[in-house]
Amino acid sequence: MNQAVSPNPRFLEIDGVVNFRDLGGYATQDKRSVRWGLIYRAGQLDRPSAHGTNSLKALNIATVVDLRFSEETERYPTDWQAMPDARRLAWQQFYLQEGNQVGAAKTITLSWQDALETGDVHAVRDAMRDNYPTKLYSHKGVYRAMLDSLIEGNVPLVFHCAAGKDRTGVGAAIILALLGVSYDDIIEDYLLTQQVTENLYERFRAGGATSHEGHSDFQQRLANYPQALVAPVFDADPSYITTLLDYVDNKYQTFAHYAEQVLDFGTPQVEQLKAKLLVG
Repeated sequence: MNQAVSPNPRFLEIDGVVNFRDLGGYATQDKRSVRWGLIYRAGQLDRPSAHGTNSLKALNIATVVDLRFSEETERYPTDWQAMPDARRLAWQQFYLQEGNQVGAAKTITLSWQDALETGDVHAVRDAMRDNYPTKLYSHKGVYRAMLDSLIEGNVPLVFHCAAGKDRTGVGAAIILALLGVSYDDIIEDYLLTQQVTENLYERFRAGGATSHEGHSDFQQRLANYPQALVAPVFDADPSYITTLLDYVDNKYQTFAHYAEQVLDFGTPQVEQLKAKLLVG
């Protein structure tokens, strides 16, 4: 992996938040590198401990991008104590702007859950893998807003979903690819989630995140399935991210072409993004 040597930690210890990482330090094809301390990826931010809240405050987060669906944000609302003044961008703010987003989002939400009902671990893994490219469309509004926020300098920015793996992984791939980071490093960054997979499963077995009375909690219901069956849901499987990268290559040739054609985010915006986020 072509990562710049730095004392900066890749994983940040934010007690009560899983999978909180800095996207800084990755080398680009033009011999620059991504600045540290500007872009973070994470799992949901609903229950940091008092210590975790203090750690978040120290980061001075300016923008929070929530990639979760409306039901998730209602059941597990972000704890804003550490980020009271942060700009808030969420999936539901943008999905109605795109006519095909609602249907695509429902497909993502249901397909792997339906696969669990088959009892076939291969079906679950296939559903997880095949859903990655659809996130390029179901989340295009919020991904574009995230890129715009980075260009505008509303940083540090943290973007997250539930576990910081799937929707967040696609978002990280978009950002890093547009900055000129190699696919090898994008894959390496994605696979870092494997280091927290076991803790992630145990966290969800213990109740996921905040429990809300009167709601049927899918995160808790995952504990009712055999661990082997739900393993693909928690895995950072290399085939998931390579399926995404292969899809972009085959349909658009590059992420820049995807961004231009789907996000209306062209070369001038990409150059602005690089100017804001790269050093060297």
